[in-house]
Amino acid sequence: MSVKEVATLLAIAQEAGLEGADWAARKPLAEIVAAYNGIGADWMPAEVRAKITEWLASFEPAALIHDLRYMESDGYLYGFNLANDEFLRNCRRLAAHRYAWYNWRRYRANAVAAILYECVRSEGGWRAWQDAHAARGTNDAEIPQH
Repeated sequence: MSVKEVATLLAIAQEAGLEGADWAARKPLAEIVAAYNGIGADWMPAEVRAKITEWLASFEPAALIHDLRYMESDGYLYGFNLANDEFLRNCRRLAAHRYAWYNWRRYRANAVAAILYECVRSEGGWRAWQDAHAARGTNDAEIPQH
């Protein structure tokens, strides 16, 4: 992902009023580019993540913020739940931003958001949260602000 693409996703996130968008926009773009891997788990092949990201492109701004939250993992269940709950709310906000209340696509997008939420809060998501915390090599007292 290029710096230009990340800047575009951040602009969409801010325009849609996503939680954490302003926080993410204050981060150096190079740091965001390094952290963001698209939609999908790190263990997935890059080609698979690229295809999933293409299919779920409307959720990409929420996924970007979610990846940054994971990058700053505090290792605790509370932080894990905060990051994942924010992701769900942001996905729903993107659906509402993109589609009018009477458009059936809005409700389909909300259903997909619920499925994505179940994926990120799964055991695999918890392992990723723990791995991200271990990779930071920081003191547990450094808890990111939501």
